[in-house]
Amino acid sequence: MNSTKRKFNALLQGLSSPRPSTDDESPAAAMFGNRVPSGKLVDHEAMLQKRRRLGFPDETAPRMDTSVSSGLTSLASSIRRTVSDATTPKVRRDGPARYSPGDRDELLKRLATFQEITDWTPKPDRINEVEWAKRGWICQGKERVRCLLCHKELVVKLKKEAAEGEDGLTSAEVEAALVDKYAELIVSAHQSDCLWKRRGCDDSLLRISFVSAKGAIEALKGRYEELCSRAAFLPYEFNLRLPEGVNLDEVISQLPPDFFTGRNPTPEPVRPALALALFGWQGLNNTRIGAVPNTASCHTCQRRLGLWMFKSKEVDANGNVVVPAPMDYLDPEREHRFFCPWKNPAAQSRGHSIAKDDAPDMPAWKNLLQSIKNESDLRSVYEGRLKPSSKPAAAATPSTPLKQTARQAPHHTPNASVDSLAINEEDDEATRDAKDKERWARLRKVKSLFDTKKLRKSMTNRPETPHSIKSNKSARSIKGD
Repeated sequence: MNSTKRKFNALLQGLSSPRPSTDDESPAAAMFGNRVPSGKLVDHEAMLQKRRRLGFPDETAPRMDTSVSSGLTSLASSIRRTVSDATTPKVRRDGPARYSPGDRDELLKRLATFQEITDWTPKPDRINEVEWAKRGWICQGKERVRCLLCHKELVVKLKKEAAEGEDGLTSAEVEAALVDKYAELIVSAHQSDCLWKRRGCDDSLLRISFVSAKGAIEALKGRYEELCSRAAFLPYEFNLRLPEGVNLDEVISQLPPDFFTGRNPTPEPVRPALALALFGWQGLNNTRIGAVPNTASCHTCQRRLGLWMFKSKEVDANGNVVVPAPMDYLDPEREHRFFCPWKNPAAQSRGHSIAKDDAPDMPAWKNLLQSIKNESDLRSVYEGRLKPSSKPAAAATPSTPLKQTARQAPHHTPNASVDSLAINEEDDEATRDAKDKERWARLRKVKSLFDTKKLRKSMTNRPETPHSIKSNKSARSIKGD
């Protein structure tokens, strides 16, 4: 009893300076400690009473079957924690976002936990990984999910070994019932106060935004440069099978002039790298080993693509395949996962903000091609290039005598064509200036009709008519009365 009191008082006095370990203590005693005799229940009750007087809860008290050293250590840690909480101010440390139904990056991080086929096998659409990730679940292990907020865990298992004599219809009915149950558990399995139970992510959160065409082209350039650094591992162009409507020559002509002048400029565009970048593929970078040269990845669906599987192993000087690749061809659209917006038009749709015109949904790569084309058209307008259809019309209608004299000249000198082109350009500029002046004159005329100040001045300066004189006299007589 007295020895326990002395130890407890010594512990309270030496909280700031922990007791050094003694040399005469044996390793066995240091590892296991001295066991408390089972008969000394009075000492244990006395210690509990002291803890109650000091304000410590009974849940943190050491048990009888634990060692004295472990009990004193836990007691000291609880005392230090209480003292530190009372004396030091609380500092808020912001960790990773756990409840963020509107954060697309957090949704992609949760989806990335389902990418290992050894941990998560494909499930029906109602309970696939997208539905779990939209409600805050991550893949914790073998067919196991866990909520990031309430830490509730759940095993998702559909297949079971069929018993002898059990027909296929019964097993299908059981699986359908399990799918219905798991679809309900996606929401109801959370704790009652979990925020993910109230609201999940929107269906349109996976959509890739192409609001800024310049931003989309910059992202395309970044993916292209990453793949160009892996040019030695990229498949040949004949190893690729692109969808209909994809013309690389047309895309190259529509891209900005400085697109191919990046970190590692090449004399000619790397066409396989551009084709893969158009479909959302880029280089894979591992956090531990850095860049992985023979692998591409999609940062939206977290799919990894082994490039060596699609590149022909040996090609002769004429371009004929000597040793083919393990896979017949590479379809950059098909290799995405089923929910990826680069492949799935429904995932790329606008969701609730869809336009009223029944326009068909398009995958992200089609939207990217349209953005490139629109930006190219705007750039051509800003640079002052005329459309090809307008050039013959302008040249077919002569407007000045100078053009007629140039056409009626019987003899042509070597500089005649240059002079005629210069005259045509001057005539076109003069015609455009005249049309511009005419448009501005019409605009000023229309604008003057809506000028209220001029209308007021004209009304006040207008001479009085007999009708207006009578009305004014009648108004004055009414005021006099």
